[in-house]
Amino acid sequence: MPKHLHPAFVVCALLVILTFHMLVAWQDLGTLARNGFLYDDSFYALKISQNIAAGKGLTFDGIHSTTGFQPLYVFLLVPAFLVSGDNLQMPIYFALSLLSVFTCLTAFLICQISRRYVGGAAALSAAVIWAFSPVVTRQSANGLETAVAAFMIALSAYYYLDGIRSRERPPAARFLLLGLLLGLTVLTRVDGTFLVLVILLDYLLLLRKRKAPAKSIVPLFLLPGGVIMLYGPWLLFNLIESGSPLQDSGSAIRFLSLAYASYFGYGPENMALSGPDFSFVWAHVVHSLRTLKVIPPVHVIFRSIEKAGILLDSLDSFRLAGSIIGILFLAGTGFAIGRWRQDPRREKRHETNFLLLLSGLLLLSYSLYVFGAFFFLRYFYPVYLVGCVYLAFLLQDLFDWYRRRSPAVRRAVISGAVIYTLLFSFFSYSQAFRSRPVYPFYDVAKWLQANTSEDETIGVFQSGAIGYFCDRRVINLDGKVNREALTALRKGCLVDYLRDSGIDIVVDHCKILEIFLGSSPYRKECSCTKIPPGKLDQPSGWVALRPRPLPVAEGRGGKITGGTGTGSAPSLWRDR
Repeated sequence: MPKHLHPAFVVCALLVILTFHMLVAWQDLGTLARNGFLYDDSFYALKISQNIAAGKGLTFDGIHSTTGFQPLYVFLLVPAFLVSGDNLQMPIYFALSLLSVFTCLTAFLICQISRRYVGGAAALSAAVIWAFSPVVTRQSANGLETAVAAFMIALSAYYYLDGIRSRERPPAARFLLLGLLLGLTVLTRVDGTFLVLVILLDYLLLLRKRKAPAKSIVPLFLLPGGVIMLYGPWLLFNLIESGSPLQDSGSAIRFLSLAYASYFGYGPENMALSGPDFSFVWAHVVHSLRTLKVIPPVHVIFRSIEKAGILLDSLDSFRLAGSIIGILFLAGTGFAIGRWRQDPRREKRHETNFLLLLSGLLLLSYSLYVFGAFFFLRYFYPVYLVGCVYLAFLLQDLFDWYRRRSPAVRRAVISGAVIYTLLFSFFSYSQAFRSRPVYPFYDVAKWLQANTSEDETIGVFQSGAIGYFCDRRVINLDGKVNREALTALRKGCLVDYLRDSGIDIVVDHCKILEIFLGSSPYRKECSCTKIPPGKLDQPSGWVALRPRPLPVAEGRGGKITGGTGTGSAPSLWRDR
């Protein structure tokens, strides 16, 4: 099939993609906040951008400095706050509109990368499936750097393939430019470092395959040089500010993953002190594999299997069947990729193997060290991008196979494609525009605004939306944007930290409070108010604790072991 694709088709597809994502982005703010589009972490980025614009520096609460954010995205949002004044909604819509544009551009780059190896129809089909898939629809409107990071990965990969890898002797300046692109990629998300490593490894192996002279490696040093030029200043600042190459949020996520082990059923309490065990790590490995079911081209299949299981009251059996199908699909895909080397027309596709290595490193790092199962969908967003590039390859093979089949087989294939398209369209629309309130953060923020006084200090573990919408002094307690709180959690001195920080009210979900304040005398000396669910169909589970004055115990009493507590919530809550 020829690679030519009429520009009008591409332009029309991109306009439709952009329009669709803009419609998602400009939904009612309450809908976006309650339905799981905007994460609580989204508001950390927004609030820090707001404080930068206001001249308060790199801080979430105006008190504690932080490196708990991805710098490029946060700095891109600062102009929106400079012109918005007191309008809190406009910067949110600016951010989501910006993410929509990046999603559209990423779809274009998927098409461009794929067209190097397959026909235009397969390349454009893969890009469209990417753009309208449920996981991309929701993650591109999550208010975080996810869509920007995907764009930078796609842009860097395309430039490497088109401008460097395909050339016998690429000019040295191209290595520097690629390094600058990769530097922006790492500034967008620090795990972009993996892309730097796999590209360097891939090019070294290519030079070895070509039996290039030793001097050919010299221009390659410009690539890490470009990365250091852009990312180096931020890395140095982060080291000086926090004493670690990891940003505050990265350190906190690993700790919280261990602390929340019992909450997610991944292990016993106090794992934050003892460290991960085999069952904890294995649970994350399994969860990582399960998230592969939302790779855009296959998500509709696994989602349909799950829906059928619910309708037939046999969910476990259907999930097992889905897992078996998934394993068979992975094996079949691996077999197909292996056979490409036997066909000169397809062997060139192996130029993109570094993207598979990138995907593997992301899966391994978040499964075996960083953890954070509650964020796997956005952590693995680049994996879904790579999946759509390889979808284009598989679609081309399907198109070639289709042309050689009998009319009866062709009709069956067309029927299957129509069914797939209808299911895909339904799930795409359902995820984009149907209302299913799941997040209480927006309503909790409004409740606190109405039920607390201006001079009160509020401590919250999941504090993003509350700190953004609530005109109160809100202190983050889970450490993502407050390294003092993270230190207190690690040392088991959270009670002392609450007292020393002058926190008047502690707010969060009762299970989160049980984890961190469960056995503390602090909790027994509190009055408690249940926060109403707002627009949710069920109780929010959130409570506000107003502590009574506590005496300072000898030896700094009131500590909790390993940052976690034990005890039964009902016996300790005392409603006012």
